Amino acid sequence: MTHRILILGGTTEARQLAGKLARRADFSITLSLAGRTESPVAQGVPVRVGGFGGAAGLAAYLRQEKIDLLIDATHPYAAQISANAAEAAKQSGVPILALRRPGWEPVAGDRWTLVDSAAEAARALGQAPRRVFLAIGRQEAGAFEAAPQHRYLIRSVDPVEPKLAVPDAHYLLARGPFPEADERALLE
Repeated sequence: MTHRILILGGTTEARQLAGKLARRADFSITLSLAGRTESPVAQGVPVRVGGFGGAAGLAAYLRQEKIDLLIDATHPYAAQISANAAEAAKQSGVPILALRRPGWEPVAGDRWTLVDSAAEAARALGQAPRRVFLAIGRQEAGAFEAAPQHRYLIRSVDPVEPKLAVPDAHYLLARGPFPEADERALLE
């Protein structure tokens, strides 16, 4: 018997999990991507791109495709699709497994400022010019135009277009995961 598994992905962990599960003859894997990345990494399994139309649309897809297991391996900040996945699993009766990265934990010497949005983060930077590293989705980068006094290094998978209307922004196209030593070198 073949078990049909839908993985909601977009993360390295989702791609790795899909590859491992696809090695099993009794699993049929489909990886779903939101479609926000222009050139996604080759996945090695069949890929579905685009939204489902909310929880009801995802539930209908699960029933129509006779999915046996739904795996939510989306990005930690993709709260809406995770909520939709949980509701769709409930509506359709399909079991769900949520794959979560461990959260960052503060350590001695950290200076965290918790905010709820990119716009709040831009405001939290304050008025004094700072060096700012942004490793956020290109869709959120525009919020930092409200704080043009800062010097920005913006790392993204796809180009930020249009470029930010700020006087000092540098762009780095790169796709993680990144070795810790490389991250430290970048930030020093």
